[in-house]
Amino acid sequence: MQLDRLKTLLIDGDGVLWRDTEPVPGLNHFFDVIKSRGISWALLTNNNTRQVSDYQAKLAGFGIEAGHGQIFTSSSATASYLEKRYGPGAAVHAVGMSGLIETLKEAGFRVTTGEEMPDHEVVAVAAGMDRSLTFEKAKVATRLILGGAEFIATNTDGTFPTPDGLVPGTGMVIGALKGTTGIEPTVIGKPEKGIYQAALDAMLADKATTAMIGDKMETDIVGAQRLGLQTIGVLTGVTTPEQMAVSPIQPDLICESIAELAALLEKA
Repeated sequence: MQLDRLKTLLIDGDGVLWRDTEPVPGLNHFFDVIKSRGISWALLTNNNTRQVSDYQAKLAGFGIEAGHGQIFTSSSATASYLEKRYGPGAAVHAVGMSGLIETLKEAGFRVTTGEEMPDHEVVAVAAGMDRSLTFEKAKVATRLILGGAEFIATNTDGTFPTPDGLVPGTGMVIGALKGTTGIEPTVIGKPEKGIYQAALDAMLADKATTAMIGDKMETDIVGAQRLGLQTIGVLTGVTTPEQMAVSPIQPDLICESIAELAALLEKA
């Protein structure tokens, strides 16, 4: 991998830049190095329960300044997809939490939620994580999808890591709606191309000089490889060295952490 040719980095958050509320060692030096080399960067996360501003605040707490156009969540990428497909102001029904609902509202969509059928036609049902999913919410979403609304999933991660262990992820909600409707959703988040393409387009990035840094082989890395991007795997997240050694998905470069990657970039 030719590190000296890198112009853009797409970076996962949890397990790469931080673990829960703690930054990964070497975080600030890593950003100093990529800044000194003129490398632009963007954060890509499948977490749809938080808004872009939440991630800006989190990074600021670590001493890293990030512009609104440098952070792409599966919710913000979903909003970009909907705007391109249906135009601003389209009527959308959301199954999810505030991160998805508020992102769609801020993007200008006419958003309905909850357990009551909308009194108007909607073009799409956008579904993300919903820790208060009920039968009635699922019923409304099911009827809308079967009635012709496009079924859109922010992402399909089956689990989510927490300090106490794995908990159900967005896949719980998406699986329920797939089971009731028999319809496969349009998936926006990693490993599908929507979130990567949203970042590449916004940054005017060249795929040939762009790399994705991630800790999950089956999402971060494989999705980037499908688009022809270079990939860098780190071992500070969910993938252990033992798992990496036998994984059928292999990044172009494997680093112990972003601290090791920073050292390699300095030498490049």
